[in-house]
Amino acid sequence: MPRVIDGARFAASIVLVAISASACAPATLLPYRPDQPLTVNLPAARAGVTDARAAFGELFAAELRAAGDARPTPWLHGPPASSAITAARPDPASTFASRAGATSVLVAGGLFGDCLGVQAVPFGDGVERPPGSGLDEGYRQYADLGLRSLRLVPLPGRASAQANGRLLADALRVEAQRPGVHRIVLLAYSKGATDALHALDTLRRDGALPEGLLAVVSVAGAVMGTPLADFYQAAYDAISPWVTPFECTPSQGGDMESLTRRARLAWLASNPLPAGVAYYTVVAHAPVDEMAPPLRLTARQLAAIDPRNDGQLIAADAVLPNSTLLAEARADHWDVAIPRDRDPNPLLRATTSGRGYPREALFRAILKWVVATMP
Repeated sequence: MPRVIDGARFAASIVLVAISASACAPATLLPYRPDQPLTVNLPAARAGVTDARAAFGELFAAELRAAGDARPTPWLHGPPASSAITAARPDPASTFASRAGATSVLVAGGLFGDCLGVQAVPFGDGVERPPGSGLDEGYRQYADLGLRSLRLVPLPGRASAQANGRLLADALRVEAQRPGVHRIVLLAYSKGATDALHALDTLRRDGALPEGLLAVVSVAGAVMGTPLADFYQAAYDAISPWVTPFECTPSQGGDMESLTRRARLAWLASNPLPAGVAYYTVVAHAPVDEMAPPLRLTARQLAAIDPRNDGQLIAADAVLPNSTLLAEARADHWDVAIPRDRDPNPLLRATTSGRGYPREALFRAILKWVVATMP
């Protein structure tokens, strides 16, 4: 029978596994596998990706001004000066206002998404509330947007993408039947993007996508997986069944396997994304010294492949096929979406970057752009 280990001991175990595994790390995190599908590296414009970074950056800057955030820190990696703006500039103010009241936004979280309560709610306010309060209350700060609904889909934090994909597909079906909901945006963070792709495939195989599902947004999403999962999976799988840290639900298995490059490449090669949905991408990467300390070790490992990583994912692996690239956030994997810097525990706060990334302004800009431009 698996035994429960408290969060501090679990965290220490993971750190020791990471250090010991990295000490004998191979020259590359991705050894050659003859059975892997062939991949190619192309400029975004030649890979079916629409570049909206410049125009989106203006919208994000407007949100920062509206929030009174005048800090000079560059929060986005800007496109090269010679980069052409290939995406149409929406009019978020009028178009968003006319659509918001009939639009529902569902959010899917990442690995360990149910382990740290409100501090693991993507783009939530991170405020601790009395027992019994719903996690969705962390989205009250966005009430002024006038959306029909904005809520987190409760998914096990340690389950496979297949299992969570089925739960997410059920949630989308239910949401499409709610009165007054005519448009649905699915915003997925980290492993949530992997779960979302499986949900779309489940819906497609079961007949059709809900008519109102018009947009899928990936924020630092594990679209192509991460080499870290391939490298650490054996150690993780040996430990995970025996520990239930923090507020996590028990391990269901298959979660780390779902994030491996070998699994993601094989799955994507056999399962094209459904047509009729608009896809959007936000990636993250930052200099190592701007990352949370626990992410710096893995960031340096990934830098052997590509220095443009967020400590968990390589930016190029986080792009949805045929999507609109909204932004390259200058943030690590946690800063871009998770309010861990507001944790009441000072020890956990000390494990963050301390930069105070303006994720609420980023979230508002994402929603306004997507709702204004989706079909």
